[in-house]
Amino acid sequence: MIGVALAKRLMRMREVVPAAPTLEAYLAATGEGPEVFRHAMFLAGSEAVRRAIMLKSSTSKYQSELAYPWDAYFGIDLRPMLAGARALDLGCFNGGRGVGWFERYGLAHLSGIDVDPVFIQAAEQFAAARHVPSDYRVAVGEQLPYDPDTFDAVLSFDVFEHVQSVARTLAECWRVLKPGGRLFVVFPGFYHPTEHHLSLTTSVPCLHWFIAPRTLVRAYDEIIAERGDGAYWYRRSKPELQPWERGQTINGTTLEGFLRLVRGSPWTVVLHSRRAVGSIGRNVSRRPAVKWLMRPLGMLTSVPGLREFVLHRNTFVLEKRS
Repeated sequence: MIGVALAKRLMRMREVVPAAPTLEAYLAATGEGPEVFRHAMFLAGSEAVRRAIMLKSSTSKYQSELAYPWDAYFGIDLRPMLAGARALDLGCFNGGRGVGWFERYGLAHLSGIDVDPVFIQAAEQFAAARHVPSDYRVAVGEQLPYDPDTFDAVLSFDVFEHVQSVARTLAECWRVLKPGGRLFVVFPGFYHPTEHHLSLTTSVPCLHWFIAPRTLVRAYDEIIAERGDGAYWYRRSKPELQPWERGQTINGTTLEGFLRLVRGSPWTVVLHSRRAVGSIGRNVSRRPAVKWLMRPLGMLTSVPGLREFVLHRNTFVLEKRS
């Protein structure tokens, strides 16, 4: 069993140390992460400063969505499925991506939920600036604050790996969708090589393949603690591994685990897209040589067991059929 000291040593082979943001630097950069909302420049900033940071954060996500539309993950144009829909953005963060979806797919109305009131405030501000009819609320996926049969579509990108219960979240999506409504969900499986969510300390891939979650999270927390008081803005809220966690903020859901939940429920699978690591994604779109080099992995995306390690994302369209 690998101990904490060895885990830290491995992580430091390619250590990452986030630069403390300044307002000027943040507004000049893309800055898409939520950590900035825990930094003193935001928490102690004037209302104008806070609004400027929220707007920059939302705009960055919006522009990212425009530059690399969500359709790429599904391999089809989603507009025929979503035009005129009342949609819920499950895990909306700052609202930037959801507004991009609203405009690209011709949605009729956009709702959104997330766990932090600051995210909701940012989303409301950005939707208003883009004249998007919207309704944002603080909530969790396991308990959606909407009546049954409310939405035509639920949209979720890189959120299902963070919810405390995928089963309850799926059940809630089913409840709030109208008959014939669809869930569009994209998220990385647990064994994705680089989606261990340790990027604020290391860029070493695959650590979670052979280091126990409790050990890895403790090593992660200790590395950040050793950086001193200046790292306060991106520390874990609780250093110990939470009961639902199987890593740094992730619940350990695999493709096979997700498929078991779907098969044991009344969902109908409309689409299951299988794209290999290195074949799609915003970073790959800027590095075509990587896409060419990783092409052989595509042959493994349908092989049970192996596909857990080579799929870029778990990508599904599920339909509520009675």
